[in-house]
Amino acid sequence: MMTTDGSGTIDRAFLQAVRKAAGFRASPRQIIPVVRALAARQRPVTPEVVARLLSEIEQGERSARQRRNAELWRELGAYLALEGKPAHPEAQRALLGRVRRILGERHSDRVLLEVAVALGAAGHPVEARTVADALRWLESKLGPTLTAETIEPYLAQAVAAVSTAPSTAGQSRRRSSRRRAP
Repeated sequence: MMTTDGSGTIDRAFLQAVRKAAGFRASPRQIIPVVRALAARQRPVTPEVVARLLSEIEQGERSARQRRNAELWRELGAYLALEGKPAHPEAQRALLGRVRRILGERHSDRVLLEVAVALGAAGHPVEARTVADALRWLESKLGPTLTAETIEPYLAQAVAAVSTAPSTAGQSRRRSSRRRAP
């Protein structure tokens, strides 16, 4: 069984079991974000499940920017994998790219990741539109210049605001399909 304490350490037996199931020498830094995502989504935390998710999120090369906030990137990947979406590093970067296209280039990776991970931890699908809506809510409360430190106390409220707001995704699709019709 997996045990962690407040410092984020992993039981040695669990670590060895994950490594055996994964077929590679996974580090605690790789495992902890996956375990955190599983626990947040109330999914079983077994060596096999952790190894499967690790295999999905560790495929491919991490960019330099993904090494800066590696734990958040891995946790984002875990939430994507839990939703059955591509979770490899390129897919993670693509998600943040879609959020940036919606909002513009005004936020750091760290801010986007914090919001995406908070949504995932709350059980919401991690989608570009939802992340952008949460960021817009944060901007309405805190102004246009957001940092990881300033948004942290408001993340739960932003997630709650997005979960109660009506979705605009279906409306925009309907409008755009009407324009294309002859």
